[in-house]
Amino acid sequence: MIYKTLHWYIIREMLRIFLMTSGALTTLMAFGWTFKPFAKHNLELAQLLIILTSSMPAMLAYSIPISALFASVLVYWRMATDNELTACRAGGISFITIVMPAFILGLAVASVDLVFVNYVVPHYLQAAERAIMKDLAGVLVGQVGRQEAFEYGKVIVYANQAEQLPGEKPGESVVLLNGMAATPIGKDNQPLAIIVARQAKLTITDVPSEDSVQITPELVDAAGYDPRNFTAISGSLTSFLPTGKNLTVPSMLKTKPKFLNIRQLFTLDKEPYKFPPVRDVVKRISQAHECELVAGNLLAEWNTHGVTRALNFDTYSYDPSSHESFHVFAPSAVLNDDKQLVFRAAGGVPVRVEQHKNGRHINTYTCGAADFLLSFDDFSPDTIVGVLQLRDNVVRKDMVRSMTPMQVGVTTLSSISIPDALHAGPTLAPLDLLKLAADADSPAMKSLANDATNRIRQLFQNISSELNSRGSFALSCLTLVLLGAALGILMKGRNPLAVFVVGVIPAALLMVLITAGRQLAESAPKNVPFGIAIIWAGNLLLLVLVLGVYAKLLRQ
Repeated sequence: MIYKTLHWYIIREMLRIFLMTSGALTTLMAFGWTFKPFAKHNLELAQLLIILTSSMPAMLAYSIPISALFASVLVYWRMATDNELTACRAGGISFITIVMPAFILGLAVASVDLVFVNYVVPHYLQAAERAIMKDLAGVLVGQVGRQEAFEYGKVIVYANQAEQLPGEKPGESVVLLNGMAATPIGKDNQPLAIIVARQAKLTITDVPSEDSVQITPELVDAAGYDPRNFTAISGSLTSFLPTGKNLTVPSMLKTKPKFLNIRQLFTLDKEPYKFPPVRDVVKRISQAHECELVAGNLLAEWNTHGVTRALNFDTYSYDPSSHESFHVFAPSAVLNDDKQLVFRAAGGVPVRVEQHKNGRHINTYTCGAADFLLSFDDFSPDTIVGVLQLRDNVVRKDMVRSMTPMQVGVTTLSSISIPDALHAGPTLAPLDLLKLAADADSPAMKSLANDATNRIRQLFQNISSELNSRGSFALSCLTLVLLGAALGILMKGRNPLAVFVVGVIPAALLMVLITAGRQLAESAPKNVPFGIAIIWAGNLLLLVLVLGVYAKLLRQ
């Protein structure tokens, strides 16, 4: 009965200090964590409170070890200083019995912290991100109000003034931009167009099922030009995206394993193709494979009719009322090493490309070779587009003004759409795509296969590092509590803060070792065993220190 009373007395005192300390530390850490999004995105008080509420459970996981250490140091230091522990020993209570409450609390706190780092922290950090994404309209208005660019994905938007309006549906908001300028960016990080509008209406829709937000633009009195060839975009513009599609803003936390819960990590360990960075490169392999098939279909089309008649291609543009097309005449056509179609001159007959706009023949190009480069559109992932790159003695003749033909440098004719009849068949499974890319003759496909392999390997390294660091971090709660109790007894009569600082030094060393081990394990596959060993080395050192301190106490 006396043991139960003593244990309950010590645990009650430790719990009281632990709860007070963890509450104060968690609040301070949560305020510090929310300061950056508050300052950067100019959030309103309501959004700040949501983020603060979401971040506090996440920050609690990181304050638990220090709070447990402080509680054990303070309680056992006070009991030793007040000679309560001396009275217990005089009553025949063993030293092991006296420190048993610290072991029980440490074990309970370690179990709670393990649940927190594996489930609670990922959940609430993702909830905080969702809160910011749901208020993307407010973020946009705040950035415009500070004369900053609003940049998401492949679009950069500027505006003189922004106003937020309620949406027509739940989860929808509207932003009116006055004096807007927008620049969509292509694969080569070069601007595809520069669009200006008197006003732009952006409808922002939250899509929780996909952890993303969609932005639908509508432009009023808009105009623009293509900076690649300094030509004006004629007609009425309604969107700053060339395909008129919605702009999708995906979740960024889902691309980092440290923000995923343990169930998601185990799922990715079995199915790495679900991880967004890996899924993206597998998607590029699928797209490259489809482009190869389409190039083969184009070559088959040319072999059937190319010598006797032109291959005709339409283009897509910002102006739906404008129709432009290219007609390619070539005496020879082959697939190069990257499985792209190349038209070539042969027998003194050059490659000839006629450019038509709204039914009018406006330009004729002749050259020695023309590369027909296929890729998927940046803003419409399911659309294949072509670029016709003319080279080798390119000559251009303006048919409208009947000018003398003039020789020009390498000329690029872009935004060429591919007829549906030439598109490829069903998409292969991820494993089949990776095997196909690894066995391909194309250097581009082999490069994509290597990229996918490296990303999968990096994912496995990150998962292993994350799981081990979470386990080591949770175990540190137990070792720190035992260390705090031992130091509190050993340094009785000293300043309690000094005792706590002595305990914080090995705790800080443990955090450094966990961080260093993670970085080493994630740096290269050969470093994974060494990194994991360093992750656990901090707890091993703490355990050795605890055993040494307890051995000294037992001798006393």
